[in-house]
Amino acid sequence: MKKQPPPQTQQPQQIQSRIIQKEVFWVYQSQNVQQNAYEQYLTLNQKEIYNLQQQQSVGFMENIQQVSNSINNHIHPCLQNNSQDQFLRFNSINVDWLTLKLIHLFINNSNLMAIDFRHNKFTSQELDVVYQIFAFQRIIKAFIEYNPNVNIIKLSPLYNLEFIYLRGNEIDNNTIIQFMGGLHNRLKVLELGVNKISQEGIDAIAEYMGKPNALEYLGLASNCIKSFQDIKLLAHSFGKNRISTEEFQKIQELEQQRELQIQKFQKQKKKYTEEMLIQVPPYVKIENFNYTLQNPQFKLLNLSDNQLVEQDRDQIDKFLNRLLDTQSVILMNNQFEHSTKAKMRKKYKKCVVI
Repeated sequence: MKKQPPPQTQQPQQIQSRIIQKEVFWVYQSQNVQQNAYEQYLTLNQKEIYNLQQQQSVGFMENIQQVSNSINNHIHPCLQNNSQDQFLRFNSINVDWLTLKLIHLFINNSNLMAIDFRHNKFTSQELDVVYQIFAFQRIIKAFIEYNPNVNIIKLSPLYNLEFIYLRGNEIDNNTIIQFMGGLHNRLKVLELGVNKISQEGIDAIAEYMGKPNALEYLGLASNCIKSFQDIKLLAHSFGKNRISTEEFQKIQELEQQRELQIQKFQKQKKKYTEEMLIQVPPYVKIENFNYTLQNPQFKLLNLSDNQLVEQDRDQIDKFLNRLLDTQSVILMNNQFEHSTKAKMRKKYKKCVVI
């Protein structure tokens, strides 16, 4: 009896090269041709794609390479030699829809924690995929700068993001008000430099800072700040505020109530979170006076390249005097006189850069 050859392992079906010509990324054919080829491949090879996604031992780039070969498509140059990197950069270079879809398809197989998009001229279709990429749970840093078509409101509820950089996106007051209203409380860095934010938008940031948050850096360089009045509410979000004896007694009462809450949970053997407990303002005693601490975790406020003027110096001085030793403000390239800058440097040392 003639021996039968062993069955062949089923290979992913190939899409003919006529669908997408093999060209460098910046001269791809039109978007709809790319999309049709990609979606046809996914339809024909659903099981194989799923298996690739589940194999953690198979690398991010190996999977992208396999799919790219199957649709006869070149890999974007920025993806080459990026298999183990945690930081993926697309700085001042076009990124096509297909590349973004491939990143999103296999991002779970990557080590990515940060992605940098700058000066990319995204279409709305491409931006929809960018938002999906940034929603991946291991991505904690999102750079999307000098892309004025971006809808930053899509990023505010993404709880995984701890660092968001949004320079040069032509963000106005209405946009930042909506963004801050939906922003989660785990964010550590928010860069908003080179935008169109003035008092109304900055007041919305101050309102956010008035609630429990983790923010350590806020960048507002080169915006529409024309006087101290524009940042007055924000300035009261940092540093120490002297309180009366009666106010301090109220804080002590809150501490006692909080302690009773904790004891009750422990006695009942119930789990509890910080949000379930009475919130007690942090405070410190300095030279026999009590002070509440506003956002003690905050470290740096960047107000450089704005239009703060010499007439604001007294209010700026009071603001700087309230800062904690761990907090600093950058005031470079505003409109202060040389003597004022020299006095502030001498008085506040490392707390001000001016």
